[in-house]
Amino acid sequence: MSTQPQQFSPVTSDFAPAITGSTPAAEDGFQAALAEWRAVLGPQHVLTDQATLDDYARSTLPRGTRPRAVLRPASTDEVSRVAAIANQYRVPIYPISCGKNWGYGDRCAPTDGQVIVELSRMNRILEVNTELAYAVVEPGVTQGQLYDFLQQHNIPLWIDPTGAGPTASILGNTVERGYGITPYGDHFAQIAGMEVVLPTGEVVQTGFGHYGNAKAWRVFPRGIGPYLDGLFTQSNFGIVTSIGVWLMPASPHVELCLFSADQDQAVDELVERVRWLLLHRVLVGAVNLMHRNRILTVLRQYPWELMGGRTPMSEEVAQQLARQRQIGTWNGVAALYGTRRQVAAARAEIRRVLKASVDRLAFVSEGKLRLARRIPWLVKLVTGMDVGQLLAAVEPALGIVKGKPNAVSLNTCWWRSKRQPANALPDPHDHCCGVIWFSPVIPMTAGHLREFRRLAEPIMAKYRFECCITLTAVNPRAFDCTLPVLYDADDPEEAQRAAACHQELLSACAAAGYLPYRVDIHSMPLVTSPSSSFGMLCRRLKSALDPNRVLAPGRYVIKP
Repeated sequence: MSTQPQQFSPVTSDFAPAITGSTPAAEDGFQAALAEWRAVLGPQHVLTDQATLDDYARSTLPRGTRPRAVLRPASTDEVSRVAAIANQYRVPIYPISCGKNWGYGDRCAPTDGQVIVELSRMNRILEVNTELAYAVVEPGVTQGQLYDFLQQHNIPLWIDPTGAGPTASILGNTVERGYGITPYGDHFAQIAGMEVVLPTGEVVQTGFGHYGNAKAWRVFPRGIGPYLDGLFTQSNFGIVTSIGVWLMPASPHVELCLFSADQDQAVDELVERVRWLLLHRVLVGAVNLMHRNRILTVLRQYPWELMGGRTPMSEEVAQQLARQRQIGTWNGVAALYGTRRQVAAARAEIRRVLKASVDRLAFVSEGKLRLARRIPWLVKLVTGMDVGQLLAAVEPALGIVKGKPNAVSLNTCWWRSKRQPANALPDPHDHCCGVIWFSPVIPMTAGHLREFRRLAEPIMAKYRFECCITLTAVNPRAFDCTLPVLYDADDPEEAQRAAACHQELLSACAAAGYLPYRVDIHSMPLVTSPSSSFGMLCRRLKSALDPNRVLAPGRYVIKP
């Protein structure tokens, strides 16, 4: 049988999912399932009150979805029993870790009426192996929790944090195949061994884990036979209840490489030179290339007064704000790791490669920051920046590349909001922050970046949103472009424009071959074409593992 290659279909403008998921369970079956779940979890962990359901329906997307109940199991055994009960009564369930999936769906399922299974109570660090540099964690273990554990026990190992903040789940990001900026930035590539609850309630260990005495489970991920771990990422084939995570040995010396170019066209040459540095392993971590607009979203909220309430931000105002903070049109950051001699050699090579393409190039270490605090006038003389500006810009980035999570990148969510963040770790839901992430993968060439910008920038302008591009080198050959559509969720008209903008971006870029590495809950119906051979294989796997279609219907639209 021949099949056609998968194509993305046009999407509608109301941000509604194209499928409705499984038919909601009959009321008597749902009530019977609730009764059994209460017996397993305790009544306090089976929530059906309207306030809780309203809370879980909130989203940074223009529209959330409303759950039928919220369950909070505390162990793999409880998850197994929850799944078995759901399968028996055919009640759709949707697992989440800590629910910090900002801009992709937060705590919401793809469709209304599913039962959220929140795994944040499963927050045990099961093992940290200091010799072999790995940890084993449950879904509720956050970036901040594991970082604090390593610090408190003086363990010289680092995590690779994402920009989602200290309260975000390590496992949750990993099963979405997320990434960071250190040499361990490809999170899926750093796992060894999963424990998974299947939709029927069976528990499976991947890799060597299904051998009771396997010594190499956490250090050799593939085991013997088929390598199954990928099946449980970006899918609805099972609920991952623990993973092994490789950790990065603390580097003896770390420096940040910071560079910027004032002319927009300079980014073409920067892309080519960054690729050379990565392919030749001068740089062993990721590189971020950030447009001026993206950096402004991190440093401040939208300049409503300067713009007289109009959107989008004008080029004149953007340039004015950038000059005040010494921001180039394109700005890069990378980290150098190793001994002082290794870092010095990399520094010299980076200077040679980049010097003709940038207007500013600097290398910053913790030692240099300490010197800046002692001699602030010298910083002002050399950089034109006061020490406060320098520390605010550099310290969080230096912390991230050394494994210390922070919430600085979350500031982007407040760009168009007219409310002020309440504290250092605010919840975007509480301040009507609106963000929809669009994250296409772009081959690392100047030509591909020009073609992508030719598509994306007019669409953003059409809907009156700033084009806030960050390019992150997910490997030496590809960028992930994180392009947020930022809007004021207090403004229904702006929220509607944001939804339409995101959908047009997705359709136009996918048609041109620039596909996202992950998508939000409302875009999941576009991902797996049922007519492609890939889609049909996924459907056969789903039918075998979840014959009653109870686990996460609509998640990446892998369904019977």
